[in-house]
Amino acid sequence: MAVRGPDEATVPGRRPQAGRPGHIVQIAKQTVIYGLSGVSLQLVGLVTLPVYARTFSPRDYGVLELAIVGSSVLITLVDAGFTSASQRSFYDYDDSRVADRRRVISTALAFTMLLSCLAALAVILARDPLSAWLFNGEQRDKLIVVAAVTVPLVNAANLARQTMRLRFRAWRFVISSVLAALVSAGVGIAAVVAFDSGVTGVFVGLIVGNALAAAYGVFAIRSDLSRAFSAYEFRRMFAFGVPLIPTALALWALAFLDRIMLSKLSSLDEVGQYAVANRVASVLMLGVVAFTTAVGPQLFSLFSTDPALEKVIRSRVLTYLTVALSLAGICLALFAREIVRVVAPDYHSAYEAVGLLLLSIVAFGMSSVTMAGISYTRRAVFFAVGAGFAFAVHVGLNFALMPSLGMLGAAISTAVAYVLLAVFYLIVSQRLYPTKYEERKVVFTALLATGIGVLGVVPLGPPATSVPLKLLAILAFLLAIRLFGVIGVEETRQIRGLVGGTFRSLRPQARI
Repeated sequence: MAVRGPDEATVPGRRPQAGRPGHIVQIAKQTVIYGLSGVSLQLVGLVTLPVYARTFSPRDYGVLELAIVGSSVLITLVDAGFTSASQRSFYDYDDSRVADRRRVISTALAFTMLLSCLAALAVILARDPLSAWLFNGEQRDKLIVVAAVTVPLVNAANLARQTMRLRFRAWRFVISSVLAALVSAGVGIAAVVAFDSGVTGVFVGLIVGNALAAAYGVFAIRSDLSRAFSAYEFRRMFAFGVPLIPTALALWALAFLDRIMLSKLSSLDEVGQYAVANRVASVLMLGVVAFTTAVGPQLFSLFSTDPALEKVIRSRVLTYLTVALSLAGICLALFAREIVRVVAPDYHSAYEAVGLLLLSIVAFGMSSVTMAGISYTRRAVFFAVGAGFAFAVHVGLNFALMPSLGMLGAAISTAVAYVLLAVFYLIVSQRLYPTKYEERKVVFTALLATGIGVLGVVPLGPPATSVPLKLLAILAFLLAIRLFGVIGVEETRQIRGLVGGTFRSLRPQARI
């Protein structure tokens, strides 16, 4: 990757100039590049959702969602916190210590691959009882087997992409992501539509797509690997990663457990409706994933060289991120009914949960910035404590709300849990590593977006009336952000320059 040129903001002892937010441009550029892989996933989702929603009944779609949930928890377990731990250990060494960095990556990859293969084998051997429990007595042994096979392949592809982003090889990251997404979708649709393979065909596509992505990924990072397994690096990463295992499980539970509980406390049909709502809301999550993928290495690198500047940059990034996520969330929430009507017409009530799910995604995106202090101080145990607290609240609210409210109860509990998680991480991080954020602007933006998003479930009449009203609501949000001073005149000028600088830097001559 081409090394960015010197910026006045990076000169020791000099405060960064507002007119040249070079590091924010770099973060934005990386986010846009990683976002290209998100765009591919978004396009795949727009193609597969109408196909699968018309092919599968709500009950079968619920089965698909539960199978995805099961494979997701396995992927979370076999990661064992080593994705985050390897990132933290990687930046303990500078560019001159190539061999040490190679040992970090190779050790993490070797351990998690061994773990993923053992986990997949265990699931295959226990396929009968797992199928009966997960699918309410329905025997779908073949589905369990193919879902288990995806786990080591997804793990290998993920770890390879992790190395690409640590080395700032963003375009290779995009190639790997796009390859996995397009092949998985194409093969999956062909298996379901042409060969009538049902839900199992979706996972056949995932196997093929991730196998190709893993093969490409290992080839692309071959120069970053060594043949040595480092016991020293393993111990350090294991110590950092162990508290992240319950953290990851709790975060997984926040994201997916509600589907399982919904199947037990309500019905598989309700799970199918909720799954479609999550698919619509996940468009925003793609942006969050692109941002978090890009921002981690950037902030860690900056923290290691100029901690004071890192705080200034992170504070500004949080404000911009809140505005961007809130604006995108409002657009999706307001037009959720129309989107569902087009892509999944038989799932008529799915739109009701979209706004609440978007609120949880906005809170999650904000916490990805405010939790930085916990990572910098290596106090990973607080990740587990916060996630465990949010998980307990989530489960309690699910039991209280699901029997009467169904998927809306699941959406409410998810939103409350993620907001509490974001608040917890912010409080702890501020005590461990204080940073001056623009709290007033951030809170105002989030509350305003939440209030406007409610209009998405309010009956506003026929499209001729409702669509103009929703567009006016979006315009009102932008005006309020400007009038309240969240984005001022100078910042507006900076953002225009930021966007221009970002897209200029994406021209082919830039060496990525």
